[in-house]
Amino acid sequence: MRVMQRKSQQQDPEAGFSLIECVIAIGVLAGVLLSIASMFILGGRQVKTGKTLTEATALAQGLMEQFDKESFNSLYLNLGAVATDTTRTVQSTTTGSPIQSWQTEIARKLDNGSASVRIDAMGPSSPNFGAAAGIKVTVTLAWNELGRAQSVAMSTVRF
Repeated sequence: MRVMQRKSQQQDPEAGFSLIECVIAIGVLAGVLLSIASMFILGGRQVKTGKTLTEATALAQGLMEQFDKESFNSLYLNLGAVATDTTRTVQSTTTGSPIQSWQTEIARKLDNGSASVRIDAMGPSSPNFGAAAGIKVTVTLAWNELGRAQSVAMSTVRF
């Protein structure tokens, strides 16, 4: 009787990959692709936030340039303050406000955006605008982005 010898169960180098190896490779590839995809989403949000911040800064700069053209006295008078006031704040959303004309552009560029301008009299012993040595002008733009409140503020002092 002849005994058959079994061929050793060595793997043929040209046989290919097993099913388990393929499943593991696909799992690793899926994990890497998900990580990369989330970076693209995060990057897109950052680009949008940067663009909006740049637009808000440009709008605030435009408002500041508008006030730079005005004389010392007309600056506080045009914003509705009188010589005896020490501070005054105006909103772009208020009807009749001197900066209401900016609201259309602010709302177009910034989600639920609005602007406020605050002026404060500066000088010795808390002066009013009539006796002030200078006026501090602060322009603030506020809006919502991705469910969070955002703002940009710029200040300058006029003498």
